[in-house]
Amino acid sequence: MTAFKRGVSLRFVTFSGVLLTATAAVLGQAAKPPAASRPSSRPDMTAIVAKGSRVHREVAYVEHAAAQQKLDIYAPPGGRQMPVVMFVHGGEWTKGDKSEVSYKPRLLNENGIIFVSINYRLSGVAKHPAQAEDVAAAVRWTRDHIADYDGDPARLFLMGHSAGCHLVTLVGLDRRPLDKVGMKPADLRGVISWSGGAFDLVEKVRDGGMYADYIRTNFGPDEKTWRDASPMTHIGDARPMPRFLFASAENDKPASREASRRMVTMIHDAGGDSAGALLPGKNHTTANHEIGAPGDKSAEVLLNFVRSSAAASPARRTAD
Repeated sequence: MTAFKRGVSLRFVTFSGVLLTATAAVLGQAAKPPAASRPSSRPDMTAIVAKGSRVHREVAYVEHAAAQQKLDIYAPPGGRQMPVVMFVHGGEWTKGDKSEVSYKPRLLNENGIIFVSINYRLSGVAKHPAQAEDVAAAVRWTRDHIADYDGDPARLFLMGHSAGCHLVTLVGLDRRPLDKVGMKPADLRGVISWSGGAFDLVEKVRDGGMYADYIRTNFGPDEKTWRDASPMTHIGDARPMPRFLFASAENDKPASREASRRMVTMIHDAGGDSAGALLPGKNHTTANHEIGAPGDKSAEVLLNFVRSSAAASPARRTAD
């Protein structure tokens, strides 16, 4: 694969089981995807639970919670001080639900990791910055309470798919959402962007397509607001930064893969730890639905990132 940084040791992350062995890993250019890169119908995303897992649903993470300000917890039996992956669903900020997680609860619980799935107020209920603030509030609740479920509050990871990628990356870079709940991005051990591309909302609007309308619906008509709500704008705002993983589906849009590649490089340039991974044979939908399914290999990318980041010292950079 082609290295995109001059004078820096870079490695393209594949399914070899090695992650973060270089200073940064940058997404390469994949082969041109087939014309039909998305399935015609949406798969069943019902949660698949591991044997013996403890499931706690509809847990409110703020006082006087609205219907969408709740989360579900899937905890494996018998563990102690386990890492925690908090998942934020996609749906163009206007749809989706925390119950639509497919194999993720089983995958993570069987590997000694607590899985938390978050709902947030959708654009029909509240507009930006409500979504990012809800994610931050859920992180704070989890840090304060996850020890009751045998989780480690010092090893929290945020993971998102699609619009959820935008939200977790924004919360991991922009100081303001976590600052509002008395936390900072460095309190996260890692951020996982799993098949996303909405990191520069101004560019997404200029590109047109369905995302332009969704952005106007949730973020309003003002380009200044789009720029401020773009994760790319806030790279380097908070130091130290958590570690980042940007995983892109091979058969997704080239623009999405390029957006992830740029994020990896820019975070590295700002002094952060960032890695990229290409998910062979996956499209935007299957990358999310099939992770952890029988025969799926992409799960190793996620597990290796969580394991390596959970084991690393959280103090990797000098704070501002």
